[in-house]
Amino acid sequence: MIESTAITFTRHDGDAATALLDDLLVRIYVETHADVSDKAFYSEERAAERIRGYLRSPGFEIVIAYAEGRPIGQAFGYALPATSRWWTGLTGDDLPEGFTTETGSRTFAFNELMVLPEWQGRHIAHALHDELLRGRAEERATILVREDNVPARTAYFRWGWRKVGKLQPFPDSPHFDALILPLPIEAESTR
Repeated sequence: MIESTAITFTRHDGDAATALLDDLLVRIYVETHADVSDKAFYSEERAAERIRGYLRSPGFEIVIAYAEGRPIGQAFGYALPATSRWWTGLTGDDLPEGFTTETGSRTFAFNELMVLPEWQGRHIAHALHDELLRGRAEERATILVREDNVPARTAYFRWGWRKVGKLQPFPDSPHFDALILPLPIEAESTR
């Protein structure tokens, strides 16, 4: 359970979130990625560039967590369009035929899940995860997680995600584990 501090959530589409880009979205990104900020892919500039692109994507949605009126975390993603290159370069064993075929309504790309360091370990990430995925119309969600991010990998597996392969989405990015989760989520099965 989330500790006694009341946590509230707001939900925004891409248009509404654009106004929050520099003062909120990028700021939280920078504070939650300090451990890798020395790598070009994780720089503030590259993060802002990627987030700006996500904001323009179809079906973009962000959930922001607040405590005591202050933003403490965020989770966002978008529906993969039929022309998506998301799966380009996916390496994995025994993927069923058509696994990488997108329709515009098949897969929700869960781009980021971040909680400020001082608020971590209080189940806020799980609450953000569930809040963002609740009510999504897609049949599945996908997320990319750093191989060396053991806490995140452990949490995702506990919440029902399974690994399907590896991806390197950008030339300057690391290789990530590509995970998949059937939707809709069941609250009891992910706790």
